[in-house]
This record gives sequence, C-alpha cells and structure tokens, in this order.
Amino acid sequence: MREGGRGRGFSQIEPAQTVASPAGAEFGPQPIRAPTRADPSPYPPPARGGGTIKESAPILVVRGLSVPGHGAAAVTDIALEVAPGEILGIAGIDGNGQKQLAEALAGQRPASGGTVLLDGRPIERLEVGARRRLGLRYVTDDRLGEGTVGAFPVSLNLLLKQIGEPPFWSRGLDRPDEIDRNARALVAAFDVRTPGIRTPVGRLSGGNIQKVLLARELSGTARVVIYSKPTYGLDVQNIVAARRRIRDAADAGVATILISTDLEELLELSDRIAVMSHGRIAGTVANDDRARQRVGELMIGAQP
Repeated sequence: MREGGRGRGFSQIEPAQTVASPAGAEFGPQPIRAPTRADPSPYPPPARGGGTIKESAPILVVRGLSVPGHGAAAVTDIALEVAPGEILGIAGIDGNGQKQLAEALAGQRPASGGTVLLDGRPIERLEVGARRRLGLRYVTDDRLGEGTVGAFPVSLNLLLKQIGEPPFWSRGLDRPDEIDRNARALVAAFDVRTPGIRTPVGRLSGGNIQKVLLARELSGTARVVIYSKPTYGLDVQNIVAARRRIRDAADAGVATILISTDLEELLELSDRIAVMSHGRIAGTVANDDRARQRVGELMIGAQP
C-alpha cells in the first residue's frame, strides 16, 4: 500500500502532465488531473492502523460469477473480494464486461452462475432494493439516463431507490417534510449547487448531478459501494471532489469497487487493481511501484 494508504496524493500531480504509457496501460493518452481544493467531507476522520485493511475479513466475496451477453457470456467466472475500507480498482479498456459486472453485483442484471456473498450471506438472488437495504450501493456511469430522472426534483432523486419506504412515505402517501429534511441535509453535506431542492435535477450541471448520485449512494448504511466510471465527463474541480468522496468513504470503512478507464485515477485511489479483459479478470496486482507496468502487461496478455 502506498503512502497514506492509497496511490499518490493530489499534491504530486502537475497540471500540464500527460501520460502515454506503454502496453496501452493508460487506455490511450490520458491527462493527469490538476489539483484543486476539494469540498469538505461529511465523513469522520479515518482510524487506520498498520495493516488494518489487509487483516480485515472481506465483506464482499464473489466466486464464479458469470453474466450472459448477446450470443456469448459478457462476464465469465469472476472471482474477487473486498474488505472494509479497501478500494479494489478494476482496470481495462471499456467494453470488456465492466458494466455488466457492476450491474450484476448491484442486482440490475441477472447472473447465469456463481455466488455473491455480503457478510457471508448469499445475495445473488436478491433484488436491487434488498441488496441496498443490506448496504450494497451502485453509482452508475449513466447519470441522466439511469442514475437520475431529469424531470424529478433533486429531493426525489435523492430518494429514487427508496420511493415508498418509511420514513419518507407512510401508507402509500409521501411525507413532504421528511423528504425535504433529507434533501436539505444531503445537499448541504455534499455541496450540491442547486437553486433549490425542488429544482428538476436535469437542470443541474453534470458535476452537481454526480454529487446527487454520490449523496444518495453514500448516505445511510452504505457498506459496499460499486462505482462505474464516477468521474467520466466531469471538470477538474468535480473530478477532485468526487475522488475525495470516494477516498473518504473508504476511510470511513466502506468497501469499494472502483471501475475506471482512467489508470491515473486507479493508481491514485486503489489498494489493489484487477484487470478485466474479454469478460474475465486477467489478474490482480498490488498498487505498488510496479503496478503501472503490471497492469499494462496484463492488458496485453501476460500471465499474472
């Protein structure tokens, strides 16, 4: 594990730097993000000790997970595990089964085989809401098409996966005071820049829509969070803020799967990095000084 428990910090990144790594490890030339002061975190400061993450039992264990695709399996025989407070990065060229894996773990896509254990409990047959109530959350890469309803107000989008549930609904009727109270608290905690909590979320900037998603998925009893390209399409300031939220949540004990096509992001945040290719995990490496090279080798077919 690198200094500070993750990859390099923001202060080591030069705004003008670009990367064109051998073996396609950067998934094409990628700009390294400039440092910007991030928003304050709503999470308590970390209580890390030496080896805390490595010594913790995994909270999420996946074995033999396969997901059907069009004519062939989209995901085949996936095995992974994540401990509380750990960030497992998943690298790979887009379209190699990452989204199907994320959706299957979240319960949005049926699996054709394998087991998914959360705290030792099988959840592969549970629907999305049941997995969410157990603490498994998913931040999609499609903010407007899937993650939010553009015509709905910010307040309802913050509860999009809890509609009909108490304390925000009672006997089929909404409770506006509770809905508004929740929205005001999350808008403040996650610095969502909006004219008001009843503003349609589709009128917000991409960065603020992403803040709504992060607020919804990181609030409450989040224990495992799966992120699919969480900073894609954001400006520099919102990239830095989103990465800080991801790191802070992990420091507060959330087990994290971070799917990204930006290797710099994975190196900055992850404890370990798995490489997906053709719907399989080609190998997993520690995020150490050789991580960049090993990820590149795995992407071109070297043995782990």
